[in-house]
Amino acid sequence: MEKELKYEWNWAYRLDHWVRVIAVAVLVFTGFYIHWPFMGGGPDSFLMAWMRFFHFVASYAIVLGLVVRVYMAFNSAFDRDWKDFGILKNLKDLPGILGYYLFIKGSHKEYRKYNPLQALAYLFIALLIVLQILTGLSLYTGKLFGFINAQESFRWVNTLLGGESYTRIWHFLSMWVVIIFVGVHVYMGLLQTVVNKDKTITSIFTGYKLKKKSS
Repeated sequence: MEKELKYEWNWAYRLDHWVRVIAVAVLVFTGFYIHWPFMGGGPDSFLMAWMRFFHFVASYAIVLGLVVRVYMAFNSAFDRDWKDFGILKNLKDLPGILGYYLFIKGSHKEYRKYNPLQALAYLFIALLIVLQILTGLSLYTGKLFGFINAQESFRWVNTLLGGESYTRIWHFLSMWVVIIFVGVHVYMGLLQTVVNKDKTITSIFTGYKLKKKSS
């Protein structure tokens, strides 16, 4: 099958992707430290305060990144790709996609951008990030933007989840789901790159991906 390089991701998509990647990495590292302070720091080091600060900065970054990505899906001048998610339309192809990634099938139907497994995974992770944002805000003892009392404004989240201790559990467990998602996401990209030789991994740096040549 003859292939050609196609411009899949413009600079705005790639920048937004890497902002979210860095934000997730910072959130995971600082979140682990806040939960379990594994590095020592004297009483004057303010290490925990810095960890919390970077945790909140990364939280703002991932919220902004998610909002920008949703906006671009509907309004990008380069590629309004919201139609490519087509979850319900392509759901019937899901078993075949799963078979491919589990090495049961040798190939799968090609899509312009997102196969149904990717679309479902991205929708799930977006909803999970919303859960993390809400649980994080309900645990935050400071003021949002300097004047909004976060705990008072989001107390309903604690009530809904059964109390602050359960909110902490949901916040912590959802982080592990994000870590697993990242691992699966990278695996899927590597598999596409190695098996299909379509430059999936490098495309998030260059923007170009090898696709079936248009007739």
